[in-house]
Order: sequence, then structure tokens, then C-alpha cells
Amino acid sequence: MTKHFTSNFPAETKTQPPNLLGLTAAGLAIVAATYGLARYCFGLFLPEIRQEFALSTETIGLIAGLSYAGYLIATFAGSWLSTMVGPRLPIFLGGLSATAGMTLIGLSQSPEILAIGVFVAGMSPGLAYPPFSDVIVHHIETRRQNAIYAWINSGTGFGVALAGPLALLASEDWRLAWLIFAGLAGLFTIWNMMILPRNSPKHGKMSGVPISELLNPAARPLFAAALLFGVVTAIYWTYAVDLLLAITDNPAAAVVFWIVLGTAGITGCFAGGLVNRWGLRSSYGLLLILIGGAIATLPVAASIPSGIYYSAASFGAGFIITTALFGMWSMRIFRNTPSIGFGLTFFLISLGQGIGPVAGGYLAPQFGLPAVFVSAGLLCFVLALFRPAGKFHGHN
Repeated sequence: MTKHFTSNFPAETKTQPPNLLGLTAAGLAIVAATYGLARYCFGLFLPEIRQEFALSTETIGLIAGLSYAGYLIATFAGSWLSTMVGPRLPIFLGGLSATAGMTLIGLSQSPEILAIGVFVAGMSPGLAYPPFSDVIVHHIETRRQNAIYAWINSGTGFGVALAGPLALLASEDWRLAWLIFAGLAGLFTIWNMMILPRNSPKHGKMSGVPISELLNPAARPLFAAALLFGVVTAIYWTYAVDLLLAITDNPAAAVVFWIVLGTAGITGCFAGGLVNRWGLRSSYGLLLILIGGAIATLPVAASIPSGIYYSAASFGAGFIITTALFGMWSMRIFRNTPSIGFGLTFFLISLGQGIGPVAGGYLAPQFGLPAVFVSAGLLCFVLALFRPAGKFHGHN
């Protein structure tokens, strides 16, 4: 029973890169910088940022939404550039965006500069992440693609886990933490430029993506699930620490919560093996139940120390593995244009993640943040209805 995604590119284009371990490690590192640090760590420092700039919940939601708006814009650029000129340039631009954006956040002295920094940093994964689907499909042999992709995708968990100890090291100086993040992003960008394969299949001949391919009926449940997944998970990423502090008034517990969240996300590196063993359809359904439960129960679990960490571990592992499944799902459907289909899928996830914080910022004052979490968790259960088909082009 074959579980790998495949491509219609000629076999000779799938050449093994000189250093497969180095490619995987460098890809994991740039994902850690762009996703784990530049995009998702705003929530970790939200209480300090809110206090320093005296920001309302509505304003916080709008600024957090800018991160996802930046990603939306950059996703198309990253996918298009990868298709036209190869993946190296957009990956470099993504690393540069992460470095510049987090530097702006660290140096910000006004809400306006903070917002610009959040926007620029948010662009980074949109530029750097979709091109890795081209790297994988064109340079990695089919039998190893799921495993390599899962390891690279797990970089988000590594980045989130790394942010926790750095936040403790920086203590209350949240600006120092962001400047350290920026320095790491710069180093990881240089590493990727040294390790990424230079020889890629011919680019530049594609004048556009056939509309019929993007409207493929097999992609409809993928796109619907991606959008809703973004909405519900953004609530957790943005407001979980805020909720914990409101209930427990314990900043140290909130940082440990973030470390557990990221560390659990590292298990995403095993997503390839999970799909190879259980199949995409079954794995997806079970993980959505796990994530929905973690979101819905956090308001109650927050009053119990072990409950906080159970929620963090469940969400962290479930989120990272599920994003890997979305990538595998999209690359099975869009075999001729992997970075375009992959980019569109994650564009919709990010569109939902842009809606989530803004909606949460306006709903929380009306109904309370706990009610927002419960509603988001219940909505996550609905995602189980949009599951992958049982077969993809003759493969189970």
C-alpha cells in the first residue's frame, strides 16, 4: 500500500542532493526561524507587549492578524518565484524577511513600528516554506519524500520550543529575545544558501496554472479544511498565553506551557511514518479530534497544572503533524505543480489564521475568552467532515 506523494516530472529530475542530511537540517532550521519564531511567537510575548504599548484586545487582534496578512501576500510570491526561477531565491527572501521583521519588533518604540515588524516577519514563511515542496519533489527519491518533508515541517515545533528558554533567558526584556531570534534567522538563512541544491529542473516555461487544475474536485475538501483549520488554531496560538495568565496569574507557568507546546510539536517529524502506517485519511481524522479537545478544554484545564501541559502537548503535536498532512494531501493532488498547490493550501490556512485573531479580538470582550476557545474547539471537530479521499490517483 503506497502512501507517498508523487510527481509527473521525469525521473531524471529527482536527483539525490549531495548532502541529504544537511538539506533536511537546513530546511528544518529555516522553518523553525520563519514559522516557529517569526510567525508564532507573538503570542508568547503578548502580555508584555500589551502592557508596554497599552494595547486593547481589539488592537492586539488586528496586529496579530497582520502576521497572517503578510503570509497571504508572500505565499503567492514564494510559490510563483519557485516555479519560475527555482526555490533558492524565495527561500533566501523568506529568511531575510524573518531577520528584518524580528529586528523591527525588537527595536520598536511605537505600535506602528511593532505592527510593521509583525507584518514583515509574517511574510517570511510564505516566501520560504512553499518552495520546499519543489525541492522535495524534484530532488528527493519518492520513497523518502514523506519522511524528509515531515522532518522539515517539524521545524515549527523546534522553533517554538527554542523560544521558551530564550524568553526565560531574556527575562522581562522581550525586545532582547526578538533580537536573538533575528540573529538566528540570519544564520539559518546563510546556512540554507550554502546547502540548497543549485541544479534544479528547468523553470520559467510556466505561463500560468490551469484553472481546471486548481478547481479539481478532489481539492475542494482540502481547501475547505485548510481555511477552517487556520481559523480555529490561530485562536490558540494568539490567545492561549493571555488566557493562562488571566486564570493563573503565573508568568512562569505560561513560559513552561510554551516550551511544552513546542517540544510536543517536534513529534511532527514522525508524520511521514504515521501516514505510511495508518494512511492519510485515518491519521487526519484522529488528529483533528485531538486538536479540538486541546482547544476547547484549555479554559478548564488552565486551573490544573497538569491540565495546562496536557493541552499544550496535545495541541503542539496535533498541529505540527496535521500541517504536515495538509502538505502531503496537497502534493498528492497537485502533482504537476507541487509548489502552487502547496502554496494555495497554506495560503488558505493562513487566511483562516488571519481571520481567527481578529474575530477573537472582537468576540472575547463580548462573550469572554473561555467561550471563544470552546467554540473554536467545537468548530475543529467539524473539520473531520472534510477528510482526504480514500485513494489518490490509484494509490491508497
